[in-house]
Order: sequence, then C-alpha cells, then structure tokens
Amino acid sequence: MSQPPPGPPAYPAPSGWGGPPPGAIYPGASTTPRVSGLAVASLVTGLFFWFCAIPGIVSIVLGHIALEGIESSSGAKTGRGMAIAGIVLGWVGIGLVGVLVLWWFITVVTI
Repeated sequence: MSQPPPGPPAYPAPSGWGGPPPGAIYPGASTTPRVSGLAVASLVTGLFFWFCAIPGIVSIVLGHIALEGIESSSGAKTGRGMAIAGIVLGWVGIGLVGVLVLWWFITVVTI
C-alpha cells in the first residue's frame, strides 16, 4: 500500500487573528447602512418643482414610498431626511404652481 505524498507544512495562524468574526458573510463585508435610492429621487425631483406640478407630485409619492421602505428596513437603509425634504419641496412646488395659476387667472382673465 502506498502512502500519499506529504502536504505543505502547517503554519499556525498569527497571534491575535482568529479569522472573520462569527456571523460575517465574508471578510471585509460592509455593515454600514445604504442610502435609499427613492429618497434621493424624491429630493432631486422636488428640486425641479418650478417646471410644473408633475415633478412635485412625483417627489411626494417617491418620498412617501422611500419613508415606508426606510422604516421597514430596520436600519439597513438611511435617507429619511432626504425623503422628507423631497416631500416638503414637492408640496412647496405644488403650492407655488397653484399661486401662479391663480395669479395668471386674476391678471389675464379679468382684463
């Protein structure tokens, strides 16, 4: 009966290093929460409120969806402030468009 050839010599692990922490998916895995893309989209569309009321409506809807996603993620997603800012900017934009339409009717239609 033949014996298999000897393998490489086994070296002990360096002291102080016991491998990845228990429960880690892989070494170097990031545990920082991610920013919600819907919150960013809500903020960006909220900034375009001066074009018409449609970006304001989109901003409000995306902001509310982002807030629900952030709340249900148990801390895995962030961006609550951006979502709220998008909702506020959406309502401000809709309000400004409403005021401008009202001003236009008062000045143009009554003349």
